[in-house]
Order: sequence, then C-alpha cells, then structure tokens
Amino acid sequence: MKRCLVLLCLMLFILPSFVRADTVDLDTVEALIERADGKPVVIMYWATWCDTCLSDLSELEEFYAAAGEKVSVYSINATKSERSEKQVKAFVEKSALQVPVYLDKEGAVAHQFRQVAVPFTIVVDKRGKQRVIPGPVSKKQLEEWVK
Repeated sequence: MKRCLVLLCLMLFILPSFVRADTVDLDTVEALIERADGKPVVIMYWATWCDTCLSDLSELEEFYAAAGEKVSVYSINATKSERSEKQVKAFVEKSALQVPVYLDKEGAVAHQFRQVAVPFTIVVDKRGKQRVIPGPVSKKQLEEWVK
C-alpha cells in the first residue's frame, strides 16, 4: 500500500512534465518542416499579449489533439516582442499547452515570412506547398488546409 502511494505521488509530479509542452529555442522553420517527413505541417506564430493569439492557441490545441500523428503541429512564440523569456515559459507551463512551443528570440521568423502582426499561421500541405495565413484561424480551417 505504501509503495503504491509513493508511486502515485511520483507519477503526479513527474508525469505532467512528460505530457506538457516545453519551450525550445528555435533553429529554423525549415528544420521543423524537414522533421515532418512529408506530413502536412501547421505552425502558429503567437504572443502572450495578443488576445486573438490566445484564442487561436485554443483552436490549435484542439486541432493538435484531433490530428494525432497525421500532421506535425508546432507553435512559435514571438519572444522578441514579449516582456521576457521567463514570462513566456511561465505562461506555457501555467496553460499546460500540449503543442510544442518554440521561441523566436530574435524575431527571425516574422522577418522571414514578412509578417508585421500576430498571429499568423504557416501551413505546409502534403505536396510541400507553403502558405502563410495572417490573422486568426479555426480548427475547422486548419483541417481543411491540410487535406
């Protein structure tokens, strides 16, 4: 009985760190796309101070849960526009995001895709065709775009 209780306590403290997304420094968007091995890719670019972004993150989370292994789904935080990297990491931990979160510390992604506002979403279909969608997106739109 005592062992079971200890095991349960360990699982409650350790397991969430395996389930939740972590923040990771971003190498390049191309590296994320290459990891997909031909699967469709959805990447959402967002910031914690953007209400529309937070709504989009909810849609992305639902899409991520439904897509399973059929689609590679990522999010990239506009870290350069945030108060601090620490604040972003605290937000990710508090919100228990499941979608992997990459940090764009230098603003290179927004510059690469010529975007001046958040959110925006990068969709790469099965054929490798990329498109950038500025503004909010829904789970339904994401499902249509990756078909």
